[in-house]
Amino acid sequence: MSAPSPTVGKGRLWLNSFLMALAASCGYLIVALMSQHQVLTIVIAMASITIVLTPIFYWTNSRRARLGNAPRRGA
Repeated sequence: MSAPSPTVGKGRLWLNSFLMALAASCGYLIVALMSQHQVLTIVIAMASITIVLTPIFYWTNSRRARLGNAPRRGA
């Protein structure tokens, strides 16, 4: 018999989701710097992207964890 797989904690899921959203906002930063946007616009957009995407990524990551297909960590 195989041992049950360890469950991923909520804190870990929120942290992973936040880091994924932060990576997405850093992608926007690269595009915004190339387009020479104003600094305030960049900061507001990055914060908005992070705030909007974090719960979305949390939902998808928690769904994956429940289905047994947990997000990869340093594959």
